Amino acid sequence: MAEKKGLTVKLHFDFNGSRCLEVEYNPNKWARVTAETFRSYLGNRRILNVDDTKNVFYEEYQGPVYCYMSNMICKSPIPGVNYIEGESAENYVSKRFKSKLKSI
Repeated sequence: MAEKKGLTVKLHFDFNGSRCLEVEYNPNKWARVTAETFRSYLGNRRILNVDDTKNVFYEEYQGPVYCYMSNMICKSPIPGVNYIEGESAENYVSKRFKSKLKSI
């Protein structure tokens, strides 16, 4: 299904996406996110390290910020999820969800 939207490139993940990935959306307020959102979020990011079950801790992630659903490094200074220039979150929402948004 991704091919219909032109998403044919395999995304680079510079971290273990199976771990608990969190972003700070407000000061001292963290939310768990998907790997796709985590890699494109400009702001504080952290990963739960559970290599040793007796010593579980969060580690800050300082890796690159990619544009959402692409392998282009983002140069935007705007905090939050970054998209390719000229695109918005609506381009990645299903048609069914778009129709629900219009009816609200």
